[in-house]
Amino acid sequence: MRKNLLFILVLLTAITLFSQKTRAQSVTGNVPLSIVLSDAFSITLGATPAVVFTYATAADYAGSKTVAKVGHFTVVSNKSYSITVKATAEFNTIVGNATPVSLSVVQVSIDPSTPATGATYATPALTTTSQSLVSAASATVSTAYNVNYTIATAAGLIGKADGTYATNVIYTITQP
Repeated sequence: MRKNLLFILVLLTAITLFSQKTRAQSVTGNVPLSIVLSDAFSITLGATPAVVFTYATAADYAGSKTVAKVGHFTVVSNKSYSITVKATAEFNTIVGNATPVSLSVVQVSIDPSTPATGATYATPALTTTSQSLVSAASATVSTAYNVNYTIATAAGLIGKADGTYATNVIYTITQP
């Protein structure tokens, strides 16, 4: 009986100990979390940005010419954006030719193979004033633009002295 009494006492003690709810303590702390955003946008030229039209034969002058530049530049913008294009100056003047080739013989356009941006594309003739090329494009973390440079007719090249007529083209990205 003593054994039974001892057994019951141990059992009641165990039940009492394990049936008590342990009260865990907790402490909380607040940590400030911020995200600071600034307007961020860039335009980066591709690996081979130079555009060269070569007119060496009679056949070259017979039709239009297009120089397609795949991945010509890449845009990063955290907001919608627009892109303009212009030349830094008129084509250079070559000795023996007082009148340089007009910039307007060259048209710049976005190739349809460029990924969709939700933008409106234009096909401006090159000038020394900024011309709209891309309007209201959606924000992007990286859109590579394929660009076509076209001389639709060689009429503006006829009667010009032999040589290389050159200028620089500038693309400008802006956010509204």
